[in-house]
Amino acid sequence: MLTAEARVETERSSRYLVQLCKHVSEIGRANPEMQARVEWSEDRGLIEFDWGRCTLGALPDGLILRAEATDEEHLRQIEQRLAGLLERIGRHDHLRVAWTAPQGDQEQPHEAADRHHGGRKAHG
Repeated sequence: MLTAEARVETERSSRYLVQLCKHVSEIGRANPEMQARVEWSEDRGLIEFDWGRCTLGALPDGLILRAEATDEEHLRQIEQRLAGLLERIGRHDHLRVAWTAPQGDQEQPHEAADRHHGGRKAHG
């Protein structure tokens, strides 16, 4: 599995996480061939395809995204599609998504959110 991570600086990370997940969910319903499955709460999200996924975690000062895919082409698709949607949704706040390779064995975004939010579990 190939991975990439991004941290988007914003004080409204929860708002953007929910908006992005709702938007992808609506696109998935309108285009069933995408086979997108989306779950979210106020502080975490999961966008899943047959060939990859993206986990999201909302922290007070930023939104963390972790993309995983079976190959380079699918990883780039996740990166480009989600970055484009998030930057469009957050255009008034000038959001920018810059993907990088993960540094060592970093925690998943939901684990960071769990630690910050006292272990609260996701619903969605």
